[in-house]
Amino acid sequence: MTADTHDSVATVKSNVQKIFNRKYNAAIALCYEYSGMVLNSFLQQQSRNKYWKNHTYVALDTVFSRVIAEKYVVGFFLAHSVEYGIYLETANLGKHAALKRVTMSFLPRFEKDLQEIYG
Repeated sequence: MTADTHDSVATVKSNVQKIFNRKYNAAIALCYEYSGMVLNSFLQQQSRNKYWKNHTYVALDTVFSRVIAEKYVVGFFLAHSVEYGIYLETANLGKHAALKRVTMSFLPRFEKDLQEIYG
């Protein structure tokens, strides 16, 4: 392998890594954006008792959203921080389930936006 070829390969590798990093960081930013949108949507809907009756507002006030950004995994989630959150989501065959329902309502837009990054 000549020095020119070695330099060309190194340049290509460097460019691929830069493209990967740019897209990876854009995906993380997108997850932060959607994490906030999903949480806000849930809070707005549940403040009007859409999914369950807010007796103490503890469950409502402690729902949170986080972004996961690992080496090969990027995503976000919405979760309860009260012990009975799992009951709210699964009782009565999921009649009062909210977190998955709200999160999944954003999935088509999220996938479209993600496709624009990785397309």
